[in-house]
Amino acid sequence: MSVVIETRTQATSTRGRRVRDIAHAIGSRSWLIWVAFLAFIVICAVFGAKIAPHDPLEQSLLDRLKPPFSTTDNGFHFLGTDALGRDLFSQVIKGARLTVFIATVSMLIGSVIGISLGMAAGFYGGIVDRLIMRLAEAQTAMPMFLVAILLIILLGPNVINLVLILPTLVWPTFARIVRAETLRLRETPFIEAAVAVGCTGRSIMWHHLRPNLLSRIVVLGVISTGQVILAEAGLSFLGAGVQPPDTTWGLLIADGRQYLATSWWLTITPGIVLGLTVLSLNMLGRRYANLAEARR
Repeated sequence: MSVVIETRTQATSTRGRRVRDIAHAIGSRSWLIWVAFLAFIVICAVFGAKIAPHDPLEQSLLDRLKPPFSTTDNGFHFLGTDALGRDLFSQVIKGARLTVFIATVSMLIGSVIGISLGMAAGFYGGIVDRLIMRLAEAQTAMPMFLVAILLIILLGPNVINLVLILPTLVWPTFARIVRAETLRLRETPFIEAAVAVGCTGRSIMWHHLRPNLLSRIVVLGVISTGQVILAEAGLSFLGAGVQPPDTTWGLLIADGRQYLATSWWLTITPGIVLGLTVLSLNMLGRRYANLAEARR
């Protein structure tokens, strides 16, 4: 009897080790899944018109509010159709273009502003540091999402105004982190040597500080892109973002909320795509940060 029990225990232990090994292997390579998902989103954003199975603006009232995996006279609808009979999968692909464009351009503008001001504040110090940091703190203290809504209402809801307003949400974070790293690097021997040989402040910041800040800038840029995507989705959901016939994931979620009780896929599907995109950016940013720390 004891031999049987021992044999079963050993078999259970072996299965447990196999499960743990499989889980560890999947976990160690999970970043590949996020990379593949983001690559698919980028492909949709760039080649959406060519890979969409249907015209995202084609309406068919006879096919309205069809659930996912439905087949109609117009063909197969992987994610169903909306209230006007338009293919939801094609709409999500179309929405990826503006969502990715707005988030990427806004993050780049905000990062350039924040990095430039952060390096200037950390390197020069004194009145320059105080002015820039007080400006960043004042903006951080304000409810910037509400300010963005107010500015959009005043200027008008369109893509150009979104690209100009959304960078204000991310540049203070870039400025504070870059300033802190610049203060640390400013006391290192290689920066002191560059100052001693007569290098200008601009040359030191561009040729010496910038390469050493690159890893943190990349991590912050990846994570900030996800934050901008959420901000744009929130503005579009409230009607202060992109307007029809253009579309983004936030606008798709807003259009489907009145049908949430009966046609859940209109809101849940673009919401899942939005959430997975932001999660993928955060996970990749975290992995890159871990790799950068391991190299130090």
